[in-house]
Amino acid sequence: MKKKIKLHYKLPVTFNDSTPIPSEKIAEVKNFFVDKYGGLSIDSPSEGYWEEDGFVFKDTNLEYSIFIPKSYFDKKVKKEIPKHITKFKKDFQQLAILCYYYPVMST
Repeated sequence: MKKKIKLHYKLPVTFNDSTPIPSEKIAEVKNFFVDKYGGLSIDSPSEGYWEEDGFVFKDTNLEYSIFIPKSYFDKKVKKEIPKHITKFKKDFQQLAILCYYYPVMST
């Protein structure tokens, strides 16, 4: 069994004004993860809600999941996460981006 990290990003399918994210932007994200990490899984849309400044926001998101060898994640990927979040916040015009990771075992 190999120690890996499962890294997740939840990215919206619409901007905050409900305008759909252009398909080219979604394709860029897919290509980015495949090119950078050699693979990607995309899970079905999910809904997310949060309140800020008295307004309840709703997002429909796709969850992008990547399996990364733990040693590579610890040495390189972990420190790049803030840079990726900043890029995705700008590209998707979001106040925040949900990103999380946890250890997994794989064959």
